[in-house]
Amino acid sequence: MIFGIGVDVLEAARISKVLAKFGEHFIDRLLMPGERAQLDKTRRKERFLAMRFAAKEAIVKAMGTGFAHGIWIRDVGVVQNNWGRPEVVYSARGEKVRRKLGIGNGHVTLTDEAGLIVAVAVLESAAKTKTKTKPKTKTGRKSTAKSKRVRSRR
Repeated sequence: MIFGIGVDVLEAARISKVLAKFGEHFIDRLLMPGERAQLDKTRRKERFLAMRFAAKEAIVKAMGTGFAHGIWIRDVGVVQNNWGRPEVVYSARGEKVRRKLGIGNGHVTLTDEAGLIVAVAVLESAAKTKTKTKPKTKTGRKSTAKSKRVRSRR
């Protein structure tokens, strides 16, 4: 079941301006360690940063929290797996909020065209674990593990 869907559209030029103004400070405040490692391997750094910013926005919109309620910009992120597929990741604090909200797997897709970045995030509800409960008796109390003998009437 879907927990939430988030979409973000961003002009890549906005990130270029912020990067020119704040440089490494902006990068340090934006990226999680795994994202930072991938940034260091890419040639198109501004595109990478714009896509990560849009992805983070889409994820927190899908969570329903925005960058509030215990979630900060480095608590959610996106890293590419070995196939290049973007995967949603969380910091320890983000993971705690994710579990509290009942969010399971996350999916994100990113694209860019004509100076615009588009990110779409879909978060699934976590699978609920079924707990065994003891059946209730006619009196409304839970039955005990011991079986009671039933007398037959003659």
